[in-house]
Amino acid sequence: MYFLGNRVAQPLGPGSKEKKSALVALGTFVGLSLEHEQGKIACGRAIASVVGVSWDETCYSRGDTITLEGMNRLLAGAVRWHIDSGRTPARALVRDLVTLNSAPAWDDYEWDMDMTTDLSEIATNIADSIAELAEAGPAPAGVDTSKVTEISRAAIRLEDASWRTALAAVQDWLHFPDTLDESSAAAFDDSLRASLEPASETGETELLQALQERLDHATGFRRDFVDALNEEQEGGVTLETASAQWESEWLALEEAEEASEVATPINAKAEVWPIFQFRQHAEDRELELSPSYQRADVWPTGDAQLLIESILRGIPLPSVIVLEHNTNEGQKYEIVDGKQRLTAILRFTGSHPKALETVEQKAKEWGTEEAAAIFRTNYPAFKKLWRKHEMTPLTLKVERELYFPFPLRSAGAAVPGILADVAGRYYTDIRHVVIDVVGSKRPIRALFEQATDYKVPIIIYSGTNPRQVHEVFSLYNKQGKHLNAEEIRNAAYHQIALMRALLVTAGDSPNVGTVAPFLEDIWDDLSSTSRNLAAYGFGDAGYKRTKALSWVAATLLMEDPGLEGRSTSAHINSLLKRVQDHAADPLHSEVRVAELMSLLDRAVDLQASVPDEVWAPKFKNSLGRGRWQELQLVATLVAFAGAAVVHRDGARALVEDDDVLQALEDSTRSLRRPTKTQSKEQWQFIADAVRSILAALRTDPLTADVALREQFGSSGLSELASLSSGQG
Repeated sequence: MYFLGNRVAQPLGPGSKEKKSALVALGTFVGLSLEHEQGKIACGRAIASVVGVSWDETCYSRGDTITLEGMNRLLAGAVRWHIDSGRTPARALVRDLVTLNSAPAWDDYEWDMDMTTDLSEIATNIADSIAELAEAGPAPAGVDTSKVTEISRAAIRLEDASWRTALAAVQDWLHFPDTLDESSAAAFDDSLRASLEPASETGETELLQALQERLDHATGFRRDFVDALNEEQEGGVTLETASAQWESEWLALEEAEEASEVATPINAKAEVWPIFQFRQHAEDRELELSPSYQRADVWPTGDAQLLIESILRGIPLPSVIVLEHNTNEGQKYEIVDGKQRLTAILRFTGSHPKALETVEQKAKEWGTEEAAAIFRTNYPAFKKLWRKHEMTPLTLKVERELYFPFPLRSAGAAVPGILADVAGRYYTDIRHVVIDVVGSKRPIRALFEQATDYKVPIIIYSGTNPRQVHEVFSLYNKQGKHLNAEEIRNAAYHQIALMRALLVTAGDSPNVGTVAPFLEDIWDDLSSTSRNLAAYGFGDAGYKRTKALSWVAATLLMEDPGLEGRSTSAHINSLLKRVQDHAADPLHSEVRVAELMSLLDRAVDLQASVPDEVWAPKFKNSLGRGRWQELQLVATLVAFAGAAVVHRDGARALVEDDDVLQALEDSTRSLRRPTKTQSKEQWQFIADAVRSILAALRTDPLTADVALREQFGSSGLSELASLSSGQG
């Protein structure tokens, strides 16, 4: 199988079982990409469907194991399919396969000591990390340190069970999806494998290596958490914000690991461009400075002024990173990193596309054809023209919002001596001033309008697919560029209608006509969603509203047998990837996506109509009335969406019924708040909350499940219902 799929052969897993990687390799041989299929049986079913062999209960057994009958059936079918398709002459393929018999078995290799893993070194690293995590000190919310006593480094040994006991005591610091099973050594190791997903089918050495890596991250994130708390004395953070930072670091790591599971070649090149090249692409409308997944903020004028001073002094700028798209209108360059730097340059030189559009519009309104020329050549004169025709003064705030030019810092603002003559002036005033540009005397305009020795490094990615974009962004996070998980997701999947609709409906992208024009006809209704989410304390920073709405959508429509152990981010990505990869998915349809946004909007509106006192205090955070906890918000919105899809127009009457409101109050007060941030506990809470709230809303979960499937082709409610403990 590995040979046919052009993959490096791997040894059998524990219990001499086949690995999923063997089936992935065979899938490649028949043209399938199975890396993200959920389990080996699902991989086998997909291969069998393509090669035309039957796939029944004789082919697999419990524990996601493929039987010998199943393996032989798949292999024979794949080879027959390949020969029948004419891809390789039968004789040549048979000859190649026969040569495999002469290859030595794995056990026949004589490994040099230099190539073997030094278990003593791994043992030392594991013991050091566990001992560090067991040190006394503060802990993030959800990390239970009550059972942790100071653990001696020397007392942690791999030769006996001491390492397991010690690891169990500090496991909350490792952000595992579930609690480790301490009933036996074998159960402990199995649960540890399940928590370290990449190592789930490996032997003891690989398991310990994966544990060592996880512990290394855990100790690093613990140090970051403690460092953050040290700033509390200066009013910078609180335990709540430091805990959120710790949680976000784990989510970013898991996002990066998920994105890197499938490594494919990346088409990229590194170049250097003079500044005028960026300006030319911007003026030709070939530079996309604000893709829908990017933050919409603009640097304060002070930061932009400092950047321009750096350029005038010849200080090199960091790399700009772009995605290159070959469209019907020509080449387009989408800014991944460097938006704020380029925006500052374009603003300073009066060449930002949005500013030029505004000026052209005003020239028509004012009946002054020369307005655009004045803007480019004499900005102070343009400001006078603005005052003559407009009621709104051009304050710094307005200029920033319109992307209009800004001056350099004034002479009294510690301006470097070499720039004293141009301090406080606009670009149009100083274009002719001669300065030292990278070792030669040139007018300032040469830096921004001509090819000079001052160049900006640029990395250009081309021909990338969404998964590669996802991977690239995650790698930049590891190297210090901190996009959050939502920004990475928005970039990776922004081409599909579902992602763009979630962005707009949540209120994290204001341009419905550009980003999701198929929602314009129902926008009067949908616009209430962002207002309500904002009222719940979800601001427009960090795409928190999009995350919450995406989480609700994925919980409603993504059926995932491994839900308990899956992170929020992975579950949302599963839905988006399903839609991305399957053209027949109902959510490929803009009409169906619009229907989903309407359902989410109805759920938010219904929830917002419930009197505030109905909700238990545990549903809100400590920052004040109306500000919701994210987990509780998602759970209630899932339940209200379930009620809305069943009762439709009658759902409004439900939340106006005093008996229903009393039942809601009773149900939310009886729910137990999760004590940890583990995925299993969070999903358990959501399942219990949804079951309890649906009951209060007189809605059967299975009826809602059927209604969702009829309208959208899938539902996650039945899977969620199976997790409910019945509490609440």
